[in-house]
Amino acid sequence: MTAKKSDIRPAVNEERLKREAEALRANLAKRKQQKRSRKDLADDTDKDSTKKGDDDN
Repeated sequence: MTAKKSDIRPAVNEERLKREAEALRANLAKRKQQKRSRKDLADDTDKDSTKKGDDDN
């Protein structure tokens, strides 16, 4: 009970570190793709509203 929690560290497991790194890369790629698709959708929406405005004039 004399050991502090901050002094206790789990053993480094190479396989675990590889899995975590792979998961982080996959998550980043997924988020980038979501951002691209949202940007494309927003661009399409802006173009559609501009076209509608031109037709009214």
